[in-house]
Amino acid sequence: MIQFPRFMSAFVPPRPEPLPAPAGKGPTLQPAPRPQPFGSVSAFDSTTAPASNLHTERLGDGSANCLEKAVGLARPGDSIVLMRDASDGVGHALVRRPDGSVVDPNHPTVRYETLGQWQATHPRYSQPVPVPADRMQQVLSTPPGPQREALIQKLGLSGVADRRVADGEQWVTPIKDDINTRASPGTQGAWVATMNMGDRMKVIGQNDDASWLNVELENGTQVWVKASLVEEEKPPVPPYESPVPRWMADGTRPPDIEMHVWNALPQESRDQIIQTAREKVVAENWPMPEFDVNGPPPSTVDSLVWDHLPPEGKQSLFQQEWQAAVREQTSLIFDGVPEGGAVAEHPFLGVDSSLGNGQVGEWLDNALQEGSAAQYINLEKALGPGWRQVHYNLCGPLAVGASLGMSPKEALTAFAATSAGILNSGDTTTATPLAKVYEARGWTTGYTSGSASMPAPEDMARMLDDGKALIALVNIDTKIGDEDKDGMLRLHGDSTKAVSHWVNVRAVEDNGNGGWTVRVYNPFENREEIYSWEDFEASWGTNGGMVPSTEVEGEFVFRFNAGHGLLVATPPPPDAATSP
Repeated sequence: MIQFPRFMSAFVPPRPEPLPAPAGKGPTLQPAPRPQPFGSVSAFDSTTAPASNLHTERLGDGSANCLEKAVGLARPGDSIVLMRDASDGVGHALVRRPDGSVVDPNHPTVRYETLGQWQATHPRYSQPVPVPADRMQQVLSTPPGPQREALIQKLGLSGVADRRVADGEQWVTPIKDDINTRASPGTQGAWVATMNMGDRMKVIGQNDDASWLNVELENGTQVWVKASLVEEEKPPVPPYESPVPRWMADGTRPPDIEMHVWNALPQESRDQIIQTAREKVVAENWPMPEFDVNGPPPSTVDSLVWDHLPPEGKQSLFQQEWQAAVREQTSLIFDGVPEGGAVAEHPFLGVDSSLGNGQVGEWLDNALQEGSAAQYINLEKALGPGWRQVHYNLCGPLAVGASLGMSPKEALTAFAATSAGILNSGDTTTATPLAKVYEARGWTTGYTSGSASMPAPEDMARMLDDGKALIALVNIDTKIGDEDKDGMLRLHGDSTKAVSHWVNVRAVEDNGNGGWTVRVYNPFENREEIYSWEDFEASWGTNGGMVPSTEVEGEFVFRFNAGHGLLVATPPPPDAATSP
């Protein structure tokens, strides 16, 4: 099955065992979880670990500063970057990944594209010195003393061993308005000032049980504040950096080609150079999956032809299909997406699976009937006797399954393991049971809705870069003219038959000129679709389902969901145990 590192965890769950037929009515639907903020805020710890260096740091001593945290976050191939703080000489430790991105151990959920991006939001730090993480681990795992000193010298780290690092200043902010600060710890202390959300306070100490913090206000006044009324200040959001340079976006001369050489080239050659460069950027975001000679044929290859090809012929067609998908995506990003969206002729998921290929394979074998919408699956065919036959509301489980690389049967089996009652009742699916599929595999989840919580396109791009799965609740139109199927994302007011619908957001990419495209997996017709950000946002902002009216028997009214519903699932660390 296909795995895109940019969009999926490296972990793909094993195929679940078939489930027995349900004995009775399953669990009732639970309401969607309360909205949670995007990203995360570190739990505030008012204790400050002392500064240390390669000579003095002791791992596991119960006082972990940024150096120990960085070593704990590092993976094979990473570097620990030691920064210097010119103001007091005590710097900070970071983790740099092989791709150049940076993680600050004080805020490990925030990813910075480059070290320069981190420095832009932390200007006091400079003079970075990288140390291979395996060497740092080797040194710090050796007890301080002569043996460690000899190892430092042997590994060539004597020049950086004296550089001291610590967590740096800790700042907190109130969790609500109108909190009191006092001259001494405790409610009996004299009132000094009232603080509101957004006000910053620097932590300089605490009382014995850490229930009160000694803080310094921005005007220099030192006061006390109750620890439960503040939280650690959120890290600055790194500025978005487009992967598309200006010359590539505009289709002008690349900087590595001299002007006189460029001017001498025919227009056809210039266009080819620009096109090749653009395709390279797209291909970096959509790496070709590993070829499996026993896997299904690409979406454009007939299965009978595929079965009679030699292995080298299959591999050639496999690569051609991936290249065609790259060219198609490149054209849509840089030339623009047609108004109303476009159906991918070469789905990336379809390079080596039935996902994105319409009513084929399992989608046809388990179809309610041939020619029906692909997501209308006969559960008795897919899961066995005793299951409901007619079910029209499978978009959620199938969208989640696609994000995990699952076939429809695998996706429905995984969903049934935690929410069998929904499958057997035919009910619609809220975010809560969808989240359970991820959580059963060690992922963490959060659901938000409403325009106030809507992430910008660059924020969604960052989430996907970090390996998160995004399941969006959008509006689709399931009736165009006399046709009972279409299922494209559309503005609610422009829809003939508007239906709330879950899709898997596969990519959010920019063209370097401020334009964004959104690629989704839409289970309604089992296909990948591409939209401009404007068209995607329009369908995402308002959606509703048809439900019986309680006022007039037989009438139907729209029930509107909160717009911009988004389930965000974060994969477990690569070395975490996975289940089931």
